[in-house]
Amino acid sequence: MTVIILGVILSFNLIIIYYKATHDRVGDAILDATTLVLLATVFGGSTQSLTVATIASAIISIYLLFALRKK
Repeated sequence: MTVIILGVILSFNLIIIYYKATHDRVGDAILDATTLVLLATVFGGSTQSLTVATIASAIISIYLLFALRKK
């Protein structure tokens, strides 16, 4: 079950990163991808900690998507 949750959250996060990269928010996309890789590296000891890191990265991606809109 944890692997399914990890897959869903990871795909959601990658869709957000793709959206940002294709809608003139390349800086946000690079920051999101870097955050995802950094958190996955730091919390990569077990599947549960990797799930937590992926969810945290997705929350950061959503925050950057809505909070830092271009004007």
